[in-house]
Amino acid sequence: MKKRKTSGWAFVVAFNIAAIAAILGVAELGVRWIAGPAATYQDEQLPMCRSDALTIWRYRPDLRLAYRTPEFEIEIRTNDIGLREGPIAPATDGVTTILFIGDSFTFGWGVAEAERYSEVLARLAVEKRPGTRLRIVNAGHWMYTFDQQLVLMKEMIERYRPAVVVQGFYWMHVRTLFNHRLVRAADGSLQAVEDPKIMVNERGVLKFRSDWLERPPLGSQLVAFVARAILNRDLNERAALTVDYMRPGNTEGEALWKLTDEIVAETIRTLRSAGIAYVPFLVPTSVEVTSGNWANLNWTAATPPTGVDVNLPATRFGTMFAKNGTTIVPLAAAMRERAGAALYFPQDGHWTAAGHAAAAEILLPYVDRALAQQTR
Repeated sequence: MKKRKTSGWAFVVAFNIAAIAAILGVAELGVRWIAGPAATYQDEQLPMCRSDALTIWRYRPDLRLAYRTPEFEIEIRTNDIGLREGPIAPATDGVTTILFIGDSFTFGWGVAEAERYSEVLARLAVEKRPGTRLRIVNAGHWMYTFDQQLVLMKEMIERYRPAVVVQGFYWMHVRTLFNHRLVRAADGSLQAVEDPKIMVNERGVLKFRSDWLERPPLGSQLVAFVARAILNRDLNERAALTVDYMRPGNTEGEALWKLTDEIVAETIRTLRSAGIAYVPFLVPTSVEVTSGNWANLNWTAATPPTGVDVNLPATRFGTMFAKNGTTIVPLAAAMRERAGAALYFPQDGHWTAAGHAAAAEILLPYVDRALAQQTR
C-alpha cells in the first residue's frame, strides 16, 4: 500500500514537472517570436552613443539618423566631436562664442536644429544688435543631468573659450542623480561621473545594465523578458517618486537636493573664475505651464496628484542660485502667457518649435545683457 502511494506521488510530481516544462517551453518560444527581427523598440532607433570615461556616454561623431514618434520626426546629425550640429568654425577676432549646456531640451528633442532655442536666440540677438557676430556651440545631451553637464561644460570651455554660457536646468534631473558616482580631484572639484547601471551596447544604444538581461541562464529569452519587466517596474517606481518633489514637507530626496546644490555652486565658481558670463534658466515641466499631462512626470493615475505645489522645485532652485549670488531665469509664467498648451508636445512633454521660440524670446534680454557685459 505504501509503495503504491509513493508511486502515485511520484507520478503527480513528474506530471507537474512535465507540465511546467511544457508551459515554459511554449512561453520561451513565444517570447523568442515576439523578440524576433520584426520587433522594433524606440530606443533601438537611437544607436548614437559611445561609452565615455568622464560623462558615462557621449554621442558618436559624424552620425546621420532619423527618429520617429507619433508626434514628430527629426533628423539627427553629429559633428566631428559628437555634438548635434555641423562643423564648428574656428574662433576669429570679433566673433563672440555662446556655449549652450543642458539636456534633451537644449539638444532640441522633437525639433530641427534651426528651430532650437539656441539658434533662434542667436538670430534674435543679432537682429537686436546689428553687426554682432556670434559662434554658437550647442552641447545639449538628452538625459544628461547636472553633474554630467558640469563635466562637459569644463571641457567645452577649454575647447571653445565662450564669453557666455547659457544652461537649462530641468528640475526632474535631481532624481536622476540617485545612482551616479562622482569622481573628484584632490581639491574636491568634479572630474568625472560614473553609473554602473548604464551601458552602451555594441550598436551604440544606451541601455540599463543587468546580468540577467545580458547573460540570461541558458540563453533564455524568457528569463531576459522577466528580468526586463522587473527592471522596468523598478525604474518606474523610482521615477514615480518625481511627483514627491512637488510635495511640501517631503524629505525623501534631500540628499539629492544637497548634491544638486553642490554641483550648482561649483558650476558658478567655475564660470566666475574663468570670467564667463552665465545665464542659467529653469526649464519648466509641461504641467507647470499647461496643467496638462501628468504622465510627463511619470504619474500614471487617472486623476492628477493631490497635495502638490507645482512651483516648489522652481522655488528651491531659485533659493539655491540666490545663495550663490546668481539669479536663475524662470520661464514658466512667461510661457503660460504665450499660449502654453501649444508649446509642448502633449504626450512627449518636450517643447515644440513654438516652445523653443518662446524660450528664446524670454531669454533674449538676459543673454543680450550678458553679451553687453562681455564686449565692454
